[in-house]
Amino acid sequence: MGHLPPTYSLIGCCVTRDAADLGREPLPEPVHFISRTRVQSLVSTPTPIAAEAIALDSAFQRRTIVQDHLKTGLDVLEGIDHPLIVDLIDERWPLIETGSGLVTSTIYLRNAGLDQTPGYGFYANDTELADDGPFATAARALAARLPRQVLIHRAFWAVNDTSGRPASDLRRTRRNNAWLERAYAILEAALGDRALPPVEVDASLRVADPGHRWGPGPYHYIDEYYTDFSDQVRKVLANAPTR
Repeated sequence: MGHLPPTYSLIGCCVTRDAADLGREPLPEPVHFISRTRVQSLVSTPTPIAAEAIALDSAFQRRTIVQDHLKTGLDVLEGIDHPLIVDLIDERWPLIETGSGLVTSTIYLRNAGLDQTPGYGFYANDTELADDGPFATAARALAARLPRQVLIHRAFWAVNDTSGRPASDLRRTRRNNAWLERAYAILEAALGDRALPPVEVDASLRVADPGHRWGPGPYHYIDEYYTDFSDQVRKVLANAPTR
C-alpha cells in the first residue's frame, strides 16, 4: 500500500513551492505558504503599513508585503498538526531598517516604491554568520516558534544552466552558496530535535532551466530537480516519528 500524499506547510520560495507543480510526481500544494521574507525579518518587530497604499495588482504580492511588515506570517503555524518545510533562498534579498524593525527588500516591495518610504534605510547583511550573530540569534528565535517537525530543504544556487553556461555570475553564486551552507547548519542546530533529516538534491540535478516558467535564474531548476526533491520529501515525511 502506498503512502498518503504528504501534508506540509512552507516557509520559503519557488525552489520548494514549484515541487507542487513540476517534476514527474508533484507534491500536493502546501497548506500554508510564507514567502518573500527572511529569517531576521520574520522575528523582527512589526512595522505599520497601510495595505490599501500598496500599488500592486497582485493580491499575492500585496499579501507578502503586509505579512512581512506586520509579522503575521508565523501566526498560521501555531498549533498545526503537520510538518513544515523551510528553504533559505529568499535570504538573497536585502534587509531594510524601518525605524520599527526589519523588512525584506523584495522586488515586490521595490516595485511598489516602498523602499523609498521616509525613514526606511539600508541594513547590513550578516556576512560573518557568527554563532552569536544576528542571523543565528534570529534563527533561534524562529525555531522556538516553529512546529515540532521541520524539514530543511538545503537548496542552493545552480552554477550552470542546461546549455552549460553560468546561471549567474560565478563569484556571486559561490559566495551565496557558501553563505547558505553555513546558514543551513545554523538553522538546523537552532531547531535541535525539531529538525527532521534535511533534504538536498544532488548537485548534478541542480541545473538552471532557461525555459522555466518564472524565467531564467540560478534557483529555477530543471524538472528532474523537483522529481528528486519530491521523492526525498515523501520518504522523510513517511518515516517521520508520530508526535
